[in-house]
Amino acid sequence: MTIPGTDILVEGHAIVSDDGMIADATGGMPPELRNDADWRLFQAALDRAALVVLGRIGHMRHPNPGRRRLVLTHSVADLQPDPVDAKSSYWNPAGLDITEVMARLGITEGTVAITGGTGTFDLFLPWYDRFVLSEVRGLNMPDGTPCFTKGHPRFVLPGAGLEARDMEMIDRGVVQTQWVRVPRKAAPP
Repeated sequence: MTIPGTDILVEGHAIVSDDGMIADATGGMPPELRNDADWRLFQAALDRAALVVLGRIGHMRHPNPGRRRLVLTHSVADLQPDPVDAKSSYWNPAGLDITEVMARLGITEGTVAITGGTGTFDLFLPWYDRFVLSEVRGLNMPDGTPCFTKGHPRFVLPGAGLEARDMEMIDRGVVQTQWVRVPRKAAPP
C-alpha cells in the first residue's frame, strides 16, 4: 500500500529485543541491542532513501549525517523547516496529511525509511510496503519501550497485511527478517 499519488516505497527499520522492545525502561538503547552487522545494513538503507522519518527524540539524539529528514513532533502546527538543519523538516501529523507532506517536500518516488520510535512506527503501520526487522535473540527488556504499542512486531505486522520473507542470521544471535506487504486478492465476482 503506497502513499496515494506517489510511487513511494514505505520501509520500516527496527532492531528489537526478543520481547519486541526498541529501548530499555529508561528510553535508552542498551549496548546489548546494538549490532555492527545490523548497523551497517541499516545505514546503507538510509543512504539509499529519499527521506528518513523519525521522532523528535531520535532526531535530537542522533545528528543528521546529511540525509533528508522528516521529524514527527507536536511542537509545530503542520510542516515547517528545521531552523538548524536545512535537510530536515518538522511535521505534526495532526495538522497535515501525509500525501500533502510528500507533495510539499517534492517527494513522489523512492523509498521513505521509517526509523522510529514507537509513535512513528505506529503511525506508518497502514502504509508499510516493507519492514526490515532485526531481532536480538536471548535479550529481554522488561518495561522497555515497544516497537509498536499493539505488541511484538511479529504479531503486529501480519495484522497490517505484511508477511515474513527472507529471514537470515546477519550476525551471531541477530536474525533479520524482511516483512513485505501481501497483495490483496480480488473478491470473486
